[in-house]
Amino acid sequence: MLLPVIPEAAVWAIYLSPVVAFLAIAALMRQRPAIEAGRLTILAIGVSWLLALWALDTSLNLDGVAIGFTPHEWMSIGDLTIAFGVRLDGLTAIMLIVVTSVSLLVQIYSTGYMQGDRSYARYFAFMSLFTAAMLGLVLSSSLLQLFVHWELVGLSSYLLIGFWFQRPAAAAAAKKAFIVTRFGDVGFLLALVYIWSQTGEFDIATLNLLADNELSSTVLTWFTLGLLAGAIGKSAQFPLHIWLPDAMEGPTPVSALIHAATMVVAGVYLIARFFPTFEAAPSEITDIVAYTGGFTALLAATMGLVAVDIKRVLAYSTISQLGYMFMALGLGGYVAAIFHLFAHAFFKALLFLGAGSVHHATNTFDMRRMGGLRHTMPITFITFVIAALSLAGVFPLAGFWSKDEILLDAWRHNKLLWGVGSGVAFLTALYMFRVIFLTFFGKYRGGGEPEEEHSSSETGVHVEPHESPRSMWIPLVILAVPAIVIGWVNLDSGFGEFIEGALPVGLRHFEFEVEGVVLVTSIVMALAGIGVAGAIYHAGTPRPEAIRRRAGPLHTLIERKYFMDDVAETFVVRRVLLRFFGGIAEAFDTYVVDGIVNGVGRGTRRIGDMARRTEAGQLQAYTSVFFLGLLIAVIALLVVSGDVLDR
Repeated sequence: MLLPVIPEAAVWAIYLSPVVAFLAIAALMRQRPAIEAGRLTILAIGVSWLLALWALDTSLNLDGVAIGFTPHEWMSIGDLTIAFGVRLDGLTAIMLIVVTSVSLLVQIYSTGYMQGDRSYARYFAFMSLFTAAMLGLVLSSSLLQLFVHWELVGLSSYLLIGFWFQRPAAAAAAKKAFIVTRFGDVGFLLALVYIWSQTGEFDIATLNLLADNELSSTVLTWFTLGLLAGAIGKSAQFPLHIWLPDAMEGPTPVSALIHAATMVVAGVYLIARFFPTFEAAPSEITDIVAYTGGFTALLAATMGLVAVDIKRVLAYSTISQLGYMFMALGLGGYVAAIFHLFAHAFFKALLFLGAGSVHHATNTFDMRRMGGLRHTMPITFITFVIAALSLAGVFPLAGFWSKDEILLDAWRHNKLLWGVGSGVAFLTALYMFRVIFLTFFGKYRGGGEPEEEHSSSETGVHVEPHESPRSMWIPLVILAVPAIVIGWVNLDSGFGEFIEGALPVGLRHFEFEVEGVVLVTSIVMALAGIGVAGAIYHAGTPRPEAIRRRAGPLHTLIERKYFMDDVAETFVVRRVLLRFFGGIAEAFDTYVVDGIVNGVGRGTRRIGDMARRTEAGQLQAYTSVFFLGLLIAVIALLVVSGDVLDR
């Protein structure tokens, strides 16, 4: 232990630092130079990163076991007590490092990528809010507190995906992400209300403890299904995966942060945080988690094979890798899932920032208009290849070790899912090296024209490809280091034992092992995928056009994303939501809401008409009514005071 035990105030400061940056930028962005917004965001997240290192040091000394910070009661209404607190254990410490490290490098990168943008300060305000929301989610000790930050993450992503709201595509993508994830969030909200009605508790540690011996299988089933619905929406798993590819309409650093360290890993974190509850639930629940992940991994990998937008390929890759993590959690591979989340954050951030660097040089994300960039962008090329090799699971890079842990768990518990995972490993290497050969090899194919909203080329005119400025390539070089070595942290089981400190003692059973069949298969699949990509997209034997013709309807099916967007937008949105539920809502508004309002108005008018007739202006009538009321009051008092009712 290098430092003293971190105090609770310092843990809160990890979260509050970017909150302060957001408020300061929002208050001062019209009065101060825009460039200061970037510096303030970097400073705030830098403070959070340093404090996160302190938290990691403390947690390592405690072997990942939770520190006993007492929650602070905010309010109490009857049986409802709302308390907010922070939880620091091995899982929290690792997530804090992931979020703050990637976010800090993304902010530094953004100063170059967003230079010249008219909404520079607004961008950094939203990024500060986004980072704060994810940190608050990770640190929450209460399910209600977690849900509040869960929704704040959704709001922040909406603001950033639609950052260039002048573009119809960006505005539509932001709305799509917000609406689709709401489907899952409704399930999460129902789970929250349901578990409180059954237990009167929101505290996460208490709920995990109750799940082991006090909650019935029915309660556990409904609660975990609600949590799973929320996780599927946020982590873009089938069938709620359709929002994530469109989210690429936001600035590329936003894509890097969403896909590597914030929004999409929130679902994986949620299941991992409630891992004891899922383990206590009926086995069918964990089967659903595992098969959902395996199917999503395979589905997204096939779509990555045909996409021509470099960021969309990476988006499908993210969906696929998140599927791996879900599959691992469903198979009981808690350590494998978090290990892959940890490693994936660094090489996926590197890939997205590399894509942004390419866009900065070519003004396009369309790989058909790139080519030959390895000569003019050597730093971007080398770092991108390192990240792609790591994602493909090539020995001895980070992705090899984390993916091998998932495949090992699948080999032990479900051979079918092991086969699916091995097939996905082949497809991953294939589509990633398709990207590399189309982008960095061959001849340059002209690029695109500068965009008005975002002058990625400072001159505002078409320029030849060039390496990105230092503010962009330095984060690439830094991220390349963990993309190579971060997987080695678990060679002595140290990472696994540390992460398991967040679990009850009965669920701590990780040991680092190597299975020959799994190891060899994983390496062969990765190398085979690279070889096939080289044959098709570099050597041209066979040519991609020939494969497309032979695939025929299958290629069209995959290219159209299995028509799932069409089904969602045409059937679900237009017919079910707009026509059916919209019709019900319109009828309710017309006949119930308007009926009550109009009825009250008509009733009041009639009463007024009746009362008006009593105002005849005759003193005798007024006196009679007065004495009649007085008589009624006297009789009422006599009845009450004389115990007439009791007799």
